[in-house]
Amino acid sequence: MFDNTKAPGLEISAFEGRGYDRTMIFRTWCVAFLTQDDEYTVNTYMERHTETDEVFVLLKGEATLYIGIERTPVRMEPNKLYNVTMGTWHNIVCSADASVLIAENSDTDKRNTDYHML
Repeated sequence: MFDNTKAPGLEISAFEGRGYDRTMIFRTWCVAFLTQDDEYTVNTYMERHTETDEVFVLLKGEATLYIGIERTPVRMEPNKLYNVTMGTWHNIVCSADASVLIAENSDTDKRNTDYHML
């Protein structure tokens, strides 16, 4: 029987909490998990990244991406990649049981992100 948790060169990460967690960072890229918490139950702001695209993958539950300053709703489907291109206003709202995988540049933060409060 194999024990995959002890394979050389393999790291296994998980996130069981609520909210946004940058679970794995390596050099220029980052993989994060997002689960529903107070910040992600309503669409109170929009953001856009000035140096990177951002990829969202719905793993379970329900989630809606809001795209553009006009907040066009896009209901996400599980296991599909949703690439929000650099400079595009966006936000996400999740159901209580949702889990979303996010990939972006590891240096994405408030220095290269614009916010628009609603």
